[in-house]
Amino acid sequence: MTNTTNDRPAPRRGSPFRVAPLPDEPGEASSWGDRAGLVRAQADALGALIREDLSRSRMAVFLLGAVVLTGVAALAPVVIVDAATADGNDATDVAVAAVLACVLLAVLGTPALLVLRALRRRGRQRSQLMREWAAVDRGYDSEFPSAYGSRGYPHARFFSAALILSLVLILAVAVLADLSDPSVLAMLPGLLVAGLLAWTGIRKYADRYGWASREQVIRGRERRRQQHRGRLSTPAAAHVSGAHPAVLYIAFIAPLVIVVLVFAAIRPKNALGLAVAGLLALALLAVGVPKVLLRRRRERAALAEAVRPLMAGAGSGANVYPIRYGLNEPIQQEAATGHAAWDRGPTRMGVLALEGDTLRLSGVDGSAVRLPHGELLGVAFLANTVAWLDPSVDLLLHTGEAIEVRSADAEAIADTLAAAGVSMVSA
Repeated sequence: MTNTTNDRPAPRRGSPFRVAPLPDEPGEASSWGDRAGLVRAQADALGALIREDLSRSRMAVFLLGAVVLTGVAALAPVVIVDAATADGNDATDVAVAAVLACVLLAVLGTPALLVLRALRRRGRQRSQLMREWAAVDRGYDSEFPSAYGSRGYPHARFFSAALILSLVLILAVAVLADLSDPSVLAMLPGLLVAGLLAWTGIRKYADRYGWASREQVIRGRERRRQQHRGRLSTPAAAHVSGAHPAVLYIAFIAPLVIVVLVFAAIRPKNALGLAVAGLLALALLAVGVPKVLLRRRRERAALAEAVRPLMAGAGSGANVYPIRYGLNEPIQQEAATGHAAWDRGPTRMGVLALEGDTLRLSGVDGSAVRLPHGELLGVAFLANTVAWLDPSVDLLLHTGEAIEVRSADAEAIADTLAAAGVSMVSA
């Protein structure tokens, strides 16, 4: 494996068209003997890749190429249609206009298309390298550049592309509404190109933002686990209460309540307006609450049906609970081994059995693991902030690994383990 910065020759500074070489692929994390060196190389590589991804000059080049390509695609058909529909023009004039349109496409359109293609190809390479380097180490102390998402990226660029696409759709509808004018219909190729370029930007920035958000969540989870381990190592913090999830729901509904109250204070005599505002609030609750409850019921019913054979096969003296596990890594993440495999995606179903001083996990795929209470540093009860998802129990092991399981009986699982002498925190 090669170094990310020193093994490639530096680009010559004399040419403004040269770009810095992309970092090499990271290779297997196990091939790095020193984790500190790996984390530093990861931070350097991600920093270089994200700086290029945020580059305003690269964005300016893309916009220039997009404007040129869109202008040529819009102008070439207009020139031909004008020559064909103008009074007194013959076939020679139309042929000259067609040749002129071809010259425009060759001289301006082709270079712009090649530039956009090169940017797209390098963007794909950059995106793949960002994902590979980010997946090398996701520990609580691994760095993910905080600049990603700032400086108006990708929010402003995403919404700008969405605005352009909306304008293109509006103009396309207006053009199609008047099919009798050929000169107006000639604008459609330009609108089509502009729409495709805008859609490309929307997809790119949405993908980048989703990826960055997932990476931040994964690292945030590891930091949370580290905090829980610190609390569990302090005897005085054996049980720490957290906020009830109802607080989050109240905070979510609070803006609607505030709007209704402000409207009532400003327009107290507007009975119709108050009635409409009240009905909208009730409609939100009447539609949202049953939908959430129905989704949660379906999730639990599917889980109960899948694990029924495992529940029936458990010992009579054990407390058995249906669970989902494999919650904490993207599906694309490379397969883990040992206890870590129970913590990583894809999400699977199984049961958790508590019997005496032993905790057993069994999956519907036949996998199983046995954990004596002595292997547990402690457990963390996590009230889920997503309404239709059940709460979780995070099993923190002395080895540094952890297994998070989701269950409707998560609080009962945590309390049973706490009663058996296992330290517990709740957050």
